Amino acid sequence: MLHKYLFLLLLGSSAVLLTLNSCKDECQDPRNPDCENYNPCIDSKPTSAAFTIKEADYLEMISPNLKDFLIDTDSCYGRSVYFEATQADADSFIWQIGTEPEPRYGKQVNVVFPDNLRGTNFNIRLIVKRKPNTRCFPNDDGIDTVIRSFYFVRFNEPLSWEGTYYGSDDDKPDSMYTIVLGHSYDEVWDRDKIKIIGLPRGCKDTVNESFSLPIINYTNIWCERRGLDCEGKIVRGVFNNGNNYTIKQEYRTFIDGAFTTKNRIFTGIKIN
Repeated sequence: MLHKYLFLLLLGSSAVLLTLNSCKDECQDPRNPDCENYNPCIDSKPTSAAFTIKEADYLEMISPNLKDFLIDTDSCYGRSVYFEATQADADSFIWQIGTEPEPRYGKQVNVVFPDNLRGTNFNIRLIVKRKPNTRCFPNDDGIDTVIRSFYFVRFNEPLSWEGTYYGSDDDKPDSMYTIVLGHSYDEVWDRDKIKIIGLPRGCKDTVNESFSLPIINYTNIWCERRGLDCEGKIVRGVFNNGNNYTIKQEYRTFIDGAFTTKNRIFTGIKIN
């Protein structure tokens, strides 16, 4: 009888444990108010005036809305610079750009710097204000200030993307090669030059960023040359993700009176 009683007790305890474990397994979402581990602050963040400094990539003017083609930086070569707060929600964003007499407002501001200010370090200050979330952050007063400095790069100073890269293209992942990218500024013609060495598909010489032709001869030159468009910008952008680099390439070919475009993505490492 004693053995039978113990068996039933153990059986009953197991049933209870199974029931409890089953409930626990079904309710392990800290974002679900019905779960025991619900955390109303799991997605909340304290007031922060942190912000990013980004420029449309020098090799190609890209919309600031295309996040994949912009990286946070503390130096910019392009004249057009975007400052964007990382705080998703706030009542006001107040920017002080260098020594500008008036503040700017908004989650993102775009500032175009004149060339005569190249070689200058700018202090950028952002003040963010919002209703404080004291439930999750008792010490949060709803106001935060962050100051960052960035450098407006001079002409002919080294740029972050210059160097030697080793890797392969997405359409030929096993064909490794080395590509060298360089930059210079032509003061006489007031234009930038990009040096490209090592592209296995052609167009390895210097390409002028601001290349232009008289309108009257434009069509005839394209038609007569045919083949690969070496006046176009083959390399369209250099982007990094940790130790890996991506180089976007765009090859245009003029055949039978029309351009065809082939995009390739180089992935590799920077070796110099």
